Amino acid sequence: MLYEIIHLIVDFVGGLIVGACLLRAWMQIMRIGGNNPLGVFVMGLTDWIVRPLRRLVPGYAGIDWASIIAAVVVTLLATTLDLSIRFAGVPPPDLLLVLTIVWLIKWTLYIALLLILIAAVLSWVNPFSPLLPFFDALTRPLLGPIRRVLPSAGRIDFSPLVAFLVIQVALIVVNHVAGRVLGMG
Repeated sequence: MLYEIIHLIVDFVGGLIVGACLLRAWMQIMRIGGNNPLGVFVMGLTDWIVRPLRRLVPGYAGIDWASIIAAVVVTLLATTLDLSIRFAGVPPPDLLLVLTIVWLIKWTLYIALLLILIAAVLSWVNPFSPLLPFFDALTRPLLGPIRRVLPSAGRIDFSPLVAFLVIQVALIVVNHVAGRVLGMG
């Protein structure tokens, strides 16, 4: 029981910080400024780790490498903490590496799911919300390919539902891989 509680806390805090770091990098790739409530939150949550890293790792080709490295480092730390408690000692390096990649993919999928959910709800509930253009810009590259393939259904956009389905399938695969890796660990 204690492990499950600690796992939940590590997963929540780690996912929040990693998600914010990845969102910060995505905002820079999409050239979306941080002058909105979510952008201010993301910058405030990640400045403590991204700013020092930015001195060592500058951005290149429009990509905020410091934010991406911060996400990887936090994922590695969270995975190490989780596995150290689970196995009551130092986890095997190969298991640590694989689960760090799995957790990073999982958290990336969750942040995509959350962005799509917020954009969809805002478009249905309050299409004139000042935050909708921000979320629309963040999700357009994710939903655009689906919209090109999916036939039009009048004024109803089913692309978020299809994206949800695809992301949920990907999460099932990722969780299955994690379960297999832990079963061998």
